[in-house]
Amino acid sequence: MRIHPIFVGLALFCTLSGSSLAQTEQPAFTPSQNIYRLPFADGTRVKVFDDFFTHRPSGRNDLFAVDGQAPYHVVAAASGRIVAIQDGYSEQQSGRAAKDCHNNYVWIAHPNGEWTNYSHIAHNTVTREAGLKVGDWVKAGQYLGDEGAVGCSMLDHVHFEVAIPNPEKPIDSGGFLTDNENGKRERNPRFCGVPGGFAVKGATYQARPC
Repeated sequence: MRIHPIFVGLALFCTLSGSSLAQTEQPAFTPSQNIYRLPFADGTRVKVFDDFFTHRPSGRNDLFAVDGQAPYHVVAAASGRIVAIQDGYSEQQSGRAAKDCHNNYVWIAHPNGEWTNYSHIAHNTVTREAGLKVGDWVKAGQYLGDEGAVGCSMLDHVHFEVAIPNPEKPIDSGGFLTDNENGKRERNPRFCGVPGGFAVKGATYQARPC
């Protein structure tokens, strides 16, 4: 995994009813400060497989492209600096425990302190196809790589999350947030072009600039 030099010396890295989980296991409903675009190329129709509340663990969004033709391009949801990249894996590992999976991902740090994560990206598409490296500044809508199903994934999609990371130890070696019990660092992303601003499971939206 490649990680930005500023983090050298740091270790890397419910549904609404909550009938099966205790209330304390759900993340606080804290909206993101930023307004983000959907992390797919302009014009892509994007369906929500799981939203902030239905995802397991809660606090993340699973999004996948529909219609059109693959490979679907994943783009930066807002401008920021790439702080971690892993795109060297190629195996789909659905059904394994998260700790045993090797996910591809990109983490971007935004000027307001929020970070965004784009996981399961296709093998080598970040560093080779997009030509990106840790430390690069990317603009909102800039190509990051292709939608994939690498790691703990049942289908091609983008696992997207917004978080305020622990400044001393942001992510671990697997690309997961540290110090994130009960999703306390997760933020529910506010999206432009989405009615009400928040993605809802089963809904379909069209990606566009903010």
